[in-house]
Amino acid sequence: MFDHKLLKYKLGWKGFDYAVMEQELNELGTQGWEAVGTLVPSSGNGQALEIVVIMKRARG
Repeated sequence: MFDHKLLKYKLGWKGFDYAVMEQELNELGTQGWEAVGTLVPSSGNGQALEIVVIMKRARG
């Protein structure tokens, strides 16, 4: 059995803040979470407005 979590990162004025994303993913990694996939929905012109990271960890 697994627990799942979705992390959503919104596009900011200067793009995505990859340093914040990396920091949060590393912190969750120390808690046993593992990134297992991403979703990158886009608008009609192909621009990604957010990044969703799918996380999982063993339950218990």
